[in-house]
Amino acid sequence: MDLKTIKEFPVTVYSITEQYSPTISKGRCRIFYKYKNRNGSYITDEFAEKLIKTLPYTPVKGIYDNFDEDYTDHGDERSRGRIYGIVPERHNFAWEAHKDEDGVERIYACADVFIYTALYDEATTIVGKSQSMELYEPSITGDWSIINGEKLFKFQDACFLGL
Repeated sequence: MDLKTIKEFPVTVYSITEQYSPTISKGRCRIFYKYKNRNGSYITDEFAEKLIKTLPYTPVKGIYDNFDEDYTDHGDERSRGRIYGIVPERHNFAWEAHKDEDGVERIYACADVFIYTALYDEATTIVGKSQSMELYEPSITGDWSIINGEKLFKFQDACFLGL
């Protein structure tokens, strides 16, 4: 495992909850869960609280492929892609249970997001698409540790770069 692998987590904007304004839809997003993650990282209670504090104003960014009508990766250059929305300052944070495709129920960090649905046609298709959050690599600190017999990257600090 390398830093690229552990700095990205799957995320899902799972619903549009209301039309906030004629140009902005308010949605709900599952961002991460604590403890052992599928990407080989480990999120402690303490780190989760630190990370949540960096959530306001995080952009909802993506690279949309018109041919496949789907979002692609983050891109190697930060200048690619569009900002399709943002996490508001008052993001209505909550821990919410969700049963994942593997049948395991996990408790996710969830927050409201504003999606610019009138600005880009493809923004209306974000709900349910495979996405990921990304941590700002220079902000990441932690150590590889053996936890329950597995080598996992245990975060100490980091901040969001985007969802």
